[in-house]
Amino acid sequence: MESHIVSDEVLVNGVKRSLTLSTDGTLGWFDRGELLRRLFVEKEVLGFSTAGHLLTIRALIKTGGDGFVCSGRESLVRRSFVFESVSDDSLRNLCEKIEGYIDSLGRPKKLFLFVNPYGGKKSASKIFTSHVKPILEDANIEYTIQETKYQLHAKEVSRSLDLTKYDGIFCVSGDGILVEAAALKTPLGVIPAGTGNGMIKSLLDSVGEPCTPTHAVLAAIRGHKRSLDVATIWQGETIFIVS
Repeated sequence: MESHIVSDEVLVNGVKRSLTLSTDGTLGWFDRGELLRRLFVEKEVLGFSTAGHLLTIRALIKTGGDGFVCSGRESLVRRSFVFESVSDDSLRNLCEKIEGYIDSLGRPKKLFLFVNPYGGKKSASKIFTSHVKPILEDANIEYTIQETKYQLHAKEVSRSLDLTKYDGIFCVSGDGILVEAAALKTPLGVIPAGTGNGMIKSLLDSVGEPCTPTHAVLAAIRGHKRSLDVATIWQGETIFIVS
């Protein structure tokens, strides 16, 4: 028999249901024991919010393609699921258990973001606004954003960063900005906004995910990490980091 972290009665559109978080990370709601819908917390749930007795679960659900050049057929859409708790104690208990499970996944909570508005098709700012920012906010992730203004700007900023304040760095760009920050001893994430996007495409291909901004930010939010080999090249007084 499947064990539960928490199970309590809620109202969905005014109808009484049972909302359950299982130990395997499945969040499901039931009508008299019959499963109506379920979400896999690790893969689909971004975060949650409350207002009064309302609990809103924010998720990314698989659907069709999103029109990006390097994308596959599969895409993701944001969805919200609203439940009304029967009491303050019930809401508090549900929130504590759901938040505890999400925290156990080791997801980042604070990020530093580089956005390169000049790279590729100059679409990084639009990609950040349309695809990255909403997902970070749904996941309750705090972030600081820095637009790069010239070549090696990200490298200069990276040197002065207090990395203890952040759980990782995102680069909304092509491969160039990632290379500038690659020597940092902190987790790096890249959102495809360049011309080729070879690095992020190879990383997403290795886990069977299509190369889209939404899939890339979701992979980073999940806290998935892979080692990255880098090398240092000196040309006179100029130092280059390549991966």
